[in-house]
Amino acid sequence: MLFRELARVAAIGQTISAMESKSKGRDESAAAARNGRKFALVGSVMIGLAAVLWIGGATLVAYRLKYPPFLEDGHTDLYGKDEGPAAAIDPKAAFGAEFDPVQINVGSGRSIQGWMIPGKLPAAVVLVPPIGGTRRTMLPYAKFLHDAGYNVLAIDSGDTAQSGTSWGWSERMAVLAAASELKRRGFKKIGALGVSEGAAEVLMVQASGASFAAIVSDSAYGNLAAMILRAPSIGGLNPALQQTALWEAGFFLGHSVWKVDVTKAAREIGEAGLLVIHDRDDKIVPVSDAQAISAAAGSHGDLWIVPGDGHGDAINEAPDEYASRVLKLFQDYLLAPSSDGLKNKI
Repeated sequence: MLFRELARVAAIGQTISAMESKSKGRDESAAAARNGRKFALVGSVMIGLAAVLWIGGATLVAYRLKYPPFLEDGHTDLYGKDEGPAAAIDPKAAFGAEFDPVQINVGSGRSIQGWMIPGKLPAAVVLVPPIGGTRRTMLPYAKFLHDAGYNVLAIDSGDTAQSGTSWGWSERMAVLAAASELKRRGFKKIGALGVSEGAAEVLMVQASGASFAAIVSDSAYGNLAAMILRAPSIGGLNPALQQTALWEAGFFLGHSVWKVDVTKAAREIGEAGLLVIHDRDDKIVPVSDAQAISAAAGSHGDLWIVPGDGHGDAINEAPDEYASRVLKLFQDYLLAPSSDGLKNKI
């Protein structure tokens, strides 16, 4: 009897131990599960934070491409060297030319300002400034064209601190509107001279169907995405972050930056004569872009590489030769008889 009671007590003890052991195992499993969930949550938060920082960084880069710091104070009156006629207020003060202020509607309720400088010849030339530039920027070019007798329409850039820039893509519509204004005034032979983004605008609008008979492209970039990636602040970024930023920039600029291809546009300028001008050691846009643009234009393209390391500084580096080469192009394509080969076909 005694042995049976002892055995029953021992069995009860073993059962209690087993239950405690099982309970302890469940507690350890539950703790492990809780720790696993904690680690998963922390990992998810870290990944989410990294994604937010990545997208935020790309967005900041894209935003700065749309609204670059140098546009924060509005237009820039001077470009290149701060000297000569560019420092003057208007054509009358710069070189004694009469002029009429004009306002050109570019659509969507927007307009740009310009100067119409009358001349004695039957042809006219549109002057298109670089990003953020004004008609004042183009006074050195207007001077030699006016002295030669051309009618000149100098316009402001379509960029402002409020609208930002699309690096020539949207601004090209101002060039088209300026050409339309000259046609409205009765001019049939029209040329265009653009500097930097202004040159890119002229070539792109010509490829879209404008009818310029002669074009001077001074320091145009060949491809917008390539130009952006050459900027030290962007070129040094992680390649994947670069691509994300450029992809986002397309939303800000209204068009994919990879598709803004000025070199491709140069293949489609029709019968217009083209003079491509570039500084040999340009630090912003390499001379290879100018070479590619000229080559794309085929037999209609001529290239002049100017010794110098500025961007859009050829007018200051060699002003007399600059004027001579530009006037030669316009003489051939704007003033020569229409029966002279393919020239003056508008």
